[in-house]
Amino acid sequence: MRFAVVGASGRIGSRVVAEALSRGHAVTAVVRDVSSSDLPRWADRTPGPVKRSLSVVGGDVFEPGSVAAAVTGAEIVVSAVGHAASLDDRGYYVRAAGCLVEAVRGLGDGAPRLFVAGGFGSLVAASGTQMADAGGFPDHAAPEIVGQRDALAYLRTVSDVRWTYFAPPPGGIRPGERTGVYRTARDHVIGEPRDSRVSMEDFAVAMVDEAERGEHPFACLAVAN
Repeated sequence: MRFAVVGASGRIGSRVVAEALSRGHAVTAVVRDVSSSDLPRWADRTPGPVKRSLSVVGGDVFEPGSVAAAVTGAEIVVSAVGHAASLDDRGYYVRAAGCLVEAVRGLGDGAPRLFVAGGFGSLVAASGTQMADAGGFPDHAAPEIVGQRDALAYLRTVSDVRWTYFAPPPGGIRPGERTGVYRTARDHVIGEPRDSRVSMEDFAVAMVDEAERGEHPFACLAVAN
């Protein structure tokens, strides 16, 4: 398959790139600044077949034209963009999602599927409470949690671009081990919210698995170990 990963230099994006390449897929890594990205240097250190399967191009998630140009020919567009440096911007993720949808939509017939690495704000706990409304999180994290929920709410209004939204557990997503073992659920927290975890590596496995299987279009898929 042909992947395009927007935000490929980030912690999740880089793992999606590595996971897809490890399975023999072709990957276009879309980054804001190619000159400052480690991906070309990483590719230089990898075996020949993997290196030949990776291209690194520039693209700004807030410029649909540049994204469309970067992802043309892809079958899967993965959004792994984030804004940890400016958590006060609640609208960041809605704007990013809108620009990505516009870019993919503009590719017309045969446009790629859009996968969004999102947040847990929209997930519903066993109590019936949506996590963005549950409280108990640090104040500085609130714009991120609510903003990610708002992005999914926007995606749910989109019917002409095939999307899937991936939500990590409230307990955290962190660098760790690739086990290849994970659980999924639609829209709901898996297990106890505070105790649920997933490694970034297994989160990437889940995204590439879904690309290969295509089982959850137009859905929010919670992923946890």
